[in-house]
Amino acid sequence: MEIDENSLNQLALESTTKGYTVPGVQKKLSLHLFSESGHSRLTLVNYPTGYILKPQVTEFEALPEAEQLVMSMADAVGIFTVPHALMEQNGQFAYITKRVDRKFEKDTIKMYAMEDFCQLDLRLTQDKYRGSYERCAKIIKKYSSRKGLDMTEFYLRILFSFVVGNSDMHLKNFSLIETDEGNGEYVLSPAYDLLPVNIIMPEDKEQLALPMNGKKMNVRRKDFLIFAQTCGLSKIAAEKMIKRLVSQKVKLIKLCRQSRLPEHLQENLIQLIEKRTEILEA
Repeated sequence: MEIDENSLNQLALESTTKGYTVPGVQKKLSLHLFSESGHSRLTLVNYPTGYILKPQVTEFEALPEAEQLVMSMADAVGIFTVPHALMEQNGQFAYITKRVDRKFEKDTIKMYAMEDFCQLDLRLTQDKYRGSYERCAKIIKKYSSRKGLDMTEFYLRILFSFVVGNSDMHLKNFSLIETDEGNGEYVLSPAYDLLPVNIIMPEDKEQLALPMNGKKMNVRRKDFLIFAQTCGLSKIAAEKMIKRLVSQKVKLIKLCRQSRLPEHLQENLIQLIEKRTEILEA
């Protein structure tokens, strides 16, 4: 894959200005995988867009490495995620992910309706930090065709985000997607845009993007147990999920040590994970 900095910058200017979930931080470029003579290559195109590439930015350090790490951590604890990988180009890393609302088959494109919670709650994009996780649970109850499974998955994502310092899980970072093109049945989409925001932006003191049990800071184990009731989970089920996530602390730390994240950011993230799991154990 040959993409120089000039082409990245030019395409970033021409394409959408949407970036990482950290406001205004990251360029996001669309790509499509073309096959020629049995060989596949990634090419920057305007349409159709099958992949999204997120290169480095100057404002924040190692965002692609950070997103790949947290997405891999999510995989490790059993969260369903979009396909993702870390690419190296010209000595720099870029994060690449595959769109799940498009499926390319030979000369056809299957398009799956995918609506984020801002849209489902009839809110404008600028209102993505309004609402609450209780409101998100109600959206799942209202629109999902597999409410029980999706509610459990949603609860796990909130728990996990707390543990890894992802304080940017706002309304646009949750979506429902069609199970098949045009069938009108929706389920919680795979997780995307997961970042350790509290490490990247240490000035962000909030632990959650949206209120849970009326709180975005000073969150405790009991808050998650109370929130579980909103998600239709029993206290026993919630306690088991918390215990299971906490038990995977060593695995998360190992992934962090093995990652491409700079060492000082690794140490900061490990300290945060240890502190957050202690809170969940208390």
